[in-house]
Amino acid sequence: MKRFLIPDTVAGRIRLYSILMACLPLLFAIIVLFLVIRRDTMEDTRKALLEQAVSHKVFIEEWFRERQDDVKFLARTDAVRQGDLEASRQIFREFDKSHADISAVVMVGAHGKTTADSLNNTLVDVTDREYFIRARAGKPHVTKVLIGRTSGKPIIIFSHPVTRPDGSFGGLVFLASRLTAINQLMNNLRFGNTGETYILNREGYMLTESRYLDRLISEGRVTRSAIMEIKTTGRMIQDALAGRQPEGPYADYRGDAVLGASQWTKGGSWLIVSEIDYAEAVSNLHPFLLALLGGFAVTLFFLTPVLLRLGNSIAEPLERLNRITRDMAGGRFEPAGRRLTFKNAPREVEQLVETFTLMHTRVDATLRQLEEAAVTDQLTCLPNRRLLMKEGARLVSVAARANQPCSLFMIDIDHFKSINDTYGHVAGDRVLRQIAGVLKEVARSSDIVARYGGEEFAVVAPGADCVLARNLAERLRRAIAARTFNTDEHPLTCTVSIGIADSGSQVRFGADEYEDMLARADKALYQAKASGRDMVMGCGKNPADVTD
Repeated sequence: MKRFLIPDTVAGRIRLYSILMACLPLLFAIIVLFLVIRRDTMEDTRKALLEQAVSHKVFIEEWFRERQDDVKFLARTDAVRQGDLEASRQIFREFDKSHADISAVVMVGAHGKTTADSLNNTLVDVTDREYFIRARAGKPHVTKVLIGRTSGKPIIIFSHPVTRPDGSFGGLVFLASRLTAINQLMNNLRFGNTGETYILNREGYMLTESRYLDRLISEGRVTRSAIMEIKTTGRMIQDALAGRQPEGPYADYRGDAVLGASQWTKGGSWLIVSEIDYAEAVSNLHPFLLALLGGFAVTLFFLTPVLLRLGNSIAEPLERLNRITRDMAGGRFEPAGRRLTFKNAPREVEQLVETFTLMHTRVDATLRQLEEAAVTDQLTCLPNRRLLMKEGARLVSVAARANQPCSLFMIDIDHFKSINDTYGHVAGDRVLRQIAGVLKEVARSSDIVARYGGEEFAVVAPGADCVLARNLAERLRRAIAARTFNTDEHPLTCTVSIGIADSGSQVRFGADEYEDMLARADKALYQAKASGRDMVMGCGKNPADVTD
């Protein structure tokens, strides 16, 4: 069997293994690519279903707010508060006519019996109902989904207490609302051809009508409606109760494989479920798979001759060598000088590798130098404004996400123009370098000290709140004031003015918090210079942080 499957010649084995080496990677690549695209397709489908569930949640919550506002409005009308039954009935009838979702509007007196409604029904005692008990306590109430006694359809009761003009308890008003709008939303907004969106309660009972009602009836699972009849205890409700979304296909209440997503609403008592049949979700992959297999066949068709030629290029020298060795065993020798040799890599390839390696080393070194020069101030060797804007914004963003403080200093050398005018720009450059060294020496290792431009410097201090920031700024100010600069020619002293801004304030300047901090620190610096220089201002300790 083994001899039949594997050729017994070197040439045959080389050809076989060459084809296998070509086929196996191609097949592996096709399988991996298909699985990756299948995973991405399912993930995209799940995201779309989740977005649909979220949009349904927004509608449902808005629908509940509107019904609660409606019953609150009715309970606060003058006719209802004053107990004018005839006027109240007229209001209820008009409201009932103008709202398709409302099946009845009812007023209950303080004694617990209905006194007026939109349908002229008989009086009913509701003193044992939860909404009446909560109304007596001055609270509105929304019931669970109930099945109407007369209609047999699901309804929800929204109630609100009535307060008499003298402040006493006057009963309540409740709306019996159908789920018409919610059912219509579920029917109209579906994902794909087999998609379905429905609502479950926490026990897993369906609260909206199934798209596949006819199938459920034909299977004998329900008689007229799936509402409060179909219960699911499958993976969807289990994952939702555990606070996670289902991953991959699972069986829905029909027993079919689906992809789905869910979203809790109504205070966590309703679960919105959006699903689509798994077969439809991945149906677009079938043409893609056929295209991959076709590409594989075409590639193999053109690659096979090349592989066979490659095999021959190795097999033929071996066959010649084998023939020569057999001839030698039989006493027959090749003419002198005729040899089959195996050469190493060509000299040109070795030179190409060596040249490329040298070129790579030089390019790498040049790129590193260019990257460093792009973010470094050439005079002071500090980070320049470009790096400050990028890294400073990043540090402020990281601090905000971690709920940690961050401060920014703007530092300006006082009367620096007079140094240039008196001692020349060479002396001024020397002073700038020396002050930059002092700032780098005194600042913390975690701080960014950068040259902002001209005689201005900036410091980003992550983790520094107002108190720590002012202490650090004062240390910087005092350290510079205590040093002597330009000692080689004309020793002189310098002072600096510092403006501080901290993070966490409401953004008033610029597009984000970092730009706002720059603007506030600059404003504080301006006030420090206007107030006499050689001082620290800002960070909530002076008017610079509270005035525009």
